[in-house]
Amino acid sequence: MNFILRRLSQWIRALPGKPGHRGIWLPTSPLDYAQRMRGVQCYHAEIKPAPPVLVWALFSGLSSFTSMAILGIITKYGPAIKDNHLPFAIAPAGASAVLLYGVPSAPLSQPRNVFFGHLIAAITGTFMNQLFKNTPDSLHWLPGALAVGVAIALMGIANCYHPPAGATAYLAGFYSPDAVRVGWWYMMYPILPVAIIMITVALLFNNLARVYPVYWFTAVQMTPSMPIDEPKIRVTQDSEQRRQEESGGESRRSASPDEVSFVDDHIDNEGSADLVWMTARIHELEQELHELRAKQLRYEEARSHSSPSSAV
Repeated sequence: MNFILRRLSQWIRALPGKPGHRGIWLPTSPLDYAQRMRGVQCYHAEIKPAPPVLVWALFSGLSSFTSMAILGIITKYGPAIKDNHLPFAIAPAGASAVLLYGVPSAPLSQPRNVFFGHLIAAITGTFMNQLFKNTPDSLHWLPGALAVGVAIALMGIANCYHPPAGATAYLAGFYSPDAVRVGWWYMMYPILPVAIIMITVALLFNNLARVYPVYWFTAVQMTPSMPIDEPKIRVTQDSEQRRQEESGGESRRSASPDEVSFVDDHIDNEGSADLVWMTARIHELEQELHELRAKQLRYEEARSHSSPSSAV
C-alpha cells in the first residue's frame, strides 16, 4: 500500500503545470469542500488556480463516467423502470455531461440552466407532440422543429440557455417512442430525475478540483471578494516595479480608465451570468500575467549576470 501511495505521489509531482500549483486545487477540509458547493458568490476563501489540463481531462472523464454509469444502472436494475420498460438513460444527458463536467465554469453549465433548460424543453416538446399528434404524415416534421424553436426562445426569455435541452425538446416533439409512451409525464420522468442526478454528481466531483457552481439562481448579488462593478486589470510598469512586487514591496497599480473601459466594452451587461464568468476569468488571467512577468524578470536577471559586461 505504501508503495502505491509513493508512486501516486511521484506521479502527481511529475504532472505538467505550474510548479507551485500542483495539488492546491483540492479542498483544504470537509468544511471547505461543503462551502464550495454554495457557489463562487458565497465562497469567501481564495479561489485557487485551476488544475493542470491533463488532471482536469482525466477528472472530467471520471465524473462523466460516474454520472452515466448511475443512469445506466438505474435503467438496468430499477424495478419499476425495468418491469415497465420505461426510458431513463436519455441521449441529452450525454451532451449535458460535456458541459457539467468539462466546462463547469461556463454560464451554460450552471445548475439553473441545466434544470430549467431541460424542464422548459420537455414541456415545450410534449405540448407540440400533443398539439400535432393527429397531423398527416406530410407534416410529421413540424412538431419537432417547432418544439426546438419555441424551447430556445423560452430559454432565452428565462435566461437559462442549455444547449442539450434542444435535444430534449426535439425527442418529445418528433414523436420519440419513449416520449410518446410517457406523454405528459415526460417532464417529470425521466427529465427532472436525470437533471437532478447529473447536477448532484457535478457538485460532488467538480468541487474536489474547482468551485462549482458559479451561482445557483441569480448572478446579480456578488460578494465583496468578487466585485464586478469596476473590473481591475493589474499591470506593472517596468522591471523595477516587478522586483518590488516579488520582494513583497509595492502593490500593483489599478487599471487606467482606458483599460477599464476596454474590459467594460467586452462584458455583456445584460447577461449577469456572463458577467460573473468574465470577472472570474479576468482574475485568473491577472494571476497568469503576473507569473509570466515574474519569469521574464528572472530570465532578464539571469542574462544580465551571464553577459560579458556584467563579468567585467
